[in-house]
Amino acid sequence: MSPIQRANQLVNLNISSTENKLLTQEVVSRAKARKSEYFIRDTDLKGFWLRVQPSGTKTYGIHARYNRQGKVFKRSIGSAKKYAPKEARELARDWFTKFDAGIDPKQVNRASFNLVELLEQYIQSKNLKESTIRGYRYNFQHYLKPLKNRLIQDVTSDDIVRWYNAGTAHATGTERTFVVLKAILDYAHALDYTSEKPADKAALQLKRKKNPSKQQHLSDIYDDLPHFMAAFITTKISAVMRDWMVLNLTTGLRRHESMTLKWNQVDMQKKRVTLATNKADRFLIVPMVGLTYDMFQFRADDPCKDDVYVFTSKPNTAINDARKALAKICRAAGISTYGHHDFRRLFASVCHDIGVSESEIGNLLNHAPKTVTSVYINQSLEKARGKYQQVVDALDRKIPFDNVSRKKDKYFLTATNLMRNVFYGKIAVNPDPPITKDELEESIMRNEEYWQG
Repeated sequence: MSPIQRANQLVNLNISSTENKLLTQEVVSRAKARKSEYFIRDTDLKGFWLRVQPSGTKTYGIHARYNRQGKVFKRSIGSAKKYAPKEARELARDWFTKFDAGIDPKQVNRASFNLVELLEQYIQSKNLKESTIRGYRYNFQHYLKPLKNRLIQDVTSDDIVRWYNAGTAHATGTERTFVVLKAILDYAHALDYTSEKPADKAALQLKRKKNPSKQQHLSDIYDDLPHFMAAFITTKISAVMRDWMVLNLTTGLRRHESMTLKWNQVDMQKKRVTLATNKADRFLIVPMVGLTYDMFQFRADDPCKDDVYVFTSKPNTAINDARKALAKICRAAGISTYGHHDFRRLFASVCHDIGVSESEIGNLLNHAPKTVTSVYINQSLEKARGKYQQVVDALDRKIPFDNVSRKKDKYFLTATNLMRNVFYGKIAVNPDPPITKDELEESIMRNEEYWQG
């Protein structure tokens, strides 16, 4: 057979333009040029590849999306002559981190960022409300004038301290701006834009301003809590609103988390509630206590139970507003009206009052900044359950009890299981140790002597 005949019998093979292999030095070295360029995609790091061109040029690169969504971008890292596979892979990991944060690493010139430009990158990397974004921009433009055009690498802790202390005429605006400034500078440090965290150092030197109206509001709602609790168990409101308040008062959940709670998040067997997504973008597992278990059982046994949502006023629709019910209770209590978020503040205040540490309160409220909260661990879940029970007991004790039960001139001033008994009838009220009339009168007298001298 002649060479021409043999050539005519050859099968035209379609060679794939993509291979999948672990990119090692050997694989990179043996990659040969072809008539058309092709890619060897790394099996260890998704999106990382080696491109081999017909000229024999070999280049590392990545495919990625901004914020893990939208259009896919291709970015070249560099020549295989410049980087070993291990070095290129580590650089690819870093670039993926930047893309996830909404930053194109190829367009980053670290020396050219000022604070306003950094704020814009920070905003792009987060899922923020429009009102929040407007507030951030306004504060930077109006309160950060001495620093806003400063290159981020040139901003020092001394600069921040001087700026903050000079802002006494606008103390609240300066404090709000500092909170965001610290967040974006920490963000810049996490992305290796800066080698230090100047705002953290400044925070240690500053005497931070507190919003007096906010502090007064927190004080007022906590002082009014006994009146609210007394009215809560006696005022007639819908069972749906009552049960939502039970959950929020005793767990401190965010309004949206609790109002949109679904039955597939409630595990009656393991007695816990799982919130897969929230404002902090972290899982939160909340263990039930007796009161919340009874509440969920009551809702599950309701003939009008919704198939999807735990708290509903109409089918397949979560509740979204409890202001009318809150206003009704507060009117009956003779106090200023509580808002949705006040329940979260009250939960934190009660935790503090019973001796729960700030770090533990942060875990219960899912405020932990970087690590997975210990509430997720089974052993710690039981520990957290005990903390939640202490909060429920403390709330029960806010309800006046002296006229409920007296025996032989002994006054039962406080008790537990009050809400559980009144709302769900599952368990008897448990009075705390009584006090005699003489002890009560002496306590009142001692208190008056302390103040009158």
